[in-house]
Amino acid sequence: MNVFPIEPSMKIQINRVEVITWSVSALLILLLNTNLKTGEIRWDWVIVIILSSFLIGSIQGYLMPRLMQRAADWTVQKMLGVYALCNVVTALTIGSAVMFSMQIIQGGHYSLNAYISSGMIYILMTFAFTSVYMIRAVVDRWRVSLLKEQQLSQALLKAEYDTLKNQVNPHFLFNSLNILSALIPEDPENAVNLVERLSKVFRYNLQNNDRISVDLGTELKIVEAYLFIHKMRFGDNLSYQIEVPKDQWPQQIVTQGLLTLVENAVKHNECSSEKPLKVEVYVGDRGVTVRNNFQPKNKQFLESTGIGLKNLKSRYALLTSRKVEVTGNARFFEVTIPFV
Repeated sequence: MNVFPIEPSMKIQINRVEVITWSVSALLILLLNTNLKTGEIRWDWVIVIILSSFLIGSIQGYLMPRLMQRAADWTVQKMLGVYALCNVVTALTIGSAVMFSMQIIQGGHYSLNAYISSGMIYILMTFAFTSVYMIRAVVDRWRVSLLKEQQLSQALLKAEYDTLKNQVNPHFLFNSLNILSALIPEDPENAVNLVERLSKVFRYNLQNNDRISVDLGTELKIVEAYLFIHKMRFGDNLSYQIEVPKDQWPQQIVTQGLLTLVENAVKHNECSSEKPLKVEVYVGDRGVTVRNNFQPKNKQFLESTGIGLKNLKSRYALLTSRKVEVTGNARFFEVTIPFV
């Protein structure tokens, strides 16, 4: 089984540049093994070097695409470092094998300096054969990065629009203002707290509309404000618990990712005295998790929640290879978003 399948775009195809490279290399090998005074050509060396060159090209043609796939989340520096290491190891191995084989065939003995010189030549030759491919791979990666950035910006704009639309809808404002009007004469202190948290929610959407990611601590404050507003509305029918150590607050998550999950939990689940809703937010090894008891309001729950989750998964896919994890059963529903 092929553990690292090669995508069509990753296959090495013979093109004009590669043909020219091999032709020039063959001519140089022929020239270097020709006695210019007598015109005698050392065909044994020419054949061995050309065959070993093709062997190097085949090995690197097999390794390089797999390296590129493994290097999807690596920095450019790490990718270039591993690329250089692969070239050096391959070149020294083939070069030493060629020298040892020729030593046996010719019955002679080559000095350490000869082995070192051969190794250096093979290293240069290996880099020459793979540099064109590597440059092309780096350029392709840069183009894909630009495309992903554009797609991420579009997804972020849509998510911001959807979130803002949901929060500035008449029901949200109507319920918040009703709660506020009831609190002002009875509990002025909580009325002030409600106004402060309501302003936090709206200000967060306006101030972070151009950010791809945000630190966990900032989003947690907005999540707490959002849950506090709904706590004022539902009373004891809604409870929430946020357990995130402060040393985890600097971690980065997708902007409004956590807020989207909390909104889904409150919006799509029943919250009543018969079925109180509990929302939990906590950090684990895989990222930050939002968990709630599963009690959907209607049959459209899975479809409505799926749209928001699909958008969230798409945004994460543009930033990291780590997945958004969704688990649940008849009792609970939870979503874990990774750090970026």
